Amino acid sequence: MPAPANYTYSNQALIDAQQSFLDLVDSGTAGSIKLRNESDTLLAQIPLTTPAGTIGGTGQLTITASGPETSAPAGGECSYGEICDSAGSVLLSLPAEEGVAAVSGKLVISSTTIVASAEVSLISCTIG
Repeated sequence: MPAPANYTYSNQALIDAQQSFLDLVDSGTAGSIKLRNESDTLLAQIPLTTPAGTIGGTGQLTITASGPETSAPAGGECSYGEICDSAGSVLLSLPAEEGVAAVSGKLVISSTTIVASAEVSLISCTIG
């Protein structure tokens, strides 16, 4: 076998690491994803399911929303999101992008241009 060009974890190591992260998100009640602009203003908060996602056989974590944000508290251009536990503690920040398909390592949302009082949906959030 040739030397790897990048780091390589076993599937089981990835699954165990993702499960530990998922356990943190699920501590207490359901977690959420906070969507923010470049000035760190909270634009929307999307509730997560309990458990907050599923882990595939290769260690990829897919976060799942329990529904959309139905009335965004502020409007603006969303640049990133934070996966938080039920206490609001930030566990992971990810760049956001508008789209209709999963992009590993990014929060894909219905629109990055968020309008105050409007609905915002999580399309996909995959990690790993």
